[in-house]
Amino acid sequence: MKNNQSPQTYISTSQAAQMLGLSVGTVQRMVQNGVFKAFVTHGGHRRILSESLNDYFKGQGFAQPLPPNTRPLVCILHDSEHLPLSLASLAQGDQIKVMTHPLDLIDIAQNVGVFFIDARIPWVHTSPLHLQNARMQNAHIVLYNSASLPANSALKQAKHLSLLESDISSDLVYGYLLRADHEQAPLTIRH
Repeated sequence: MKNNQSPQTYISTSQAAQMLGLSVGTVQRMVQNGVFKAFVTHGGHRRILSESLNDYFKGQGFAQPLPPNTRPLVCILHDSEHLPLSLASLAQGDQIKVMTHPLDLIDIAQNVGVFFIDARIPWVHTSPLHLQNARMQNAHIVLYNSASLPANSALKQAKHLSLLESDISSDLVYGYLLRADHEQAPLTIRH
């Protein structure tokens, strides 16, 4: 007798956390509370049934998440003199890249959904070359610490620009990821 059911797939709590924009601990508690159907491996790791995660997204009114390798990249260009440890921890996933040097932009091969740019970085204001790059032209740019934006900055020419007076936070980045996964809409930041 032939089985017409597709094989069930499972994802790790860290993958689910990245898709949801939550901490691994929060996802683990959601598993413990029965929000997700999961099992625990012999090594003590939780594996979430991908169908359960998709049901959660539907139940919350969101579209199903894109697989990690097809999601747009989030790039954070931050001033190296003021780089907090929290930003370094954000770069652990495949979807977020933290950069402090102009040459870091060369390594980007995937589609970029948003550039979070620290206005305190001198080199982002001096040359419009980075704005001619197709990745920059199609991406949304969130310029944070915008009080430091020079009047003659080349970034003012960007098509999709939002200004944020405060510094970046991991909550802002995860919020963008969650919204991008579910709405596929441009980001609007209100101050």
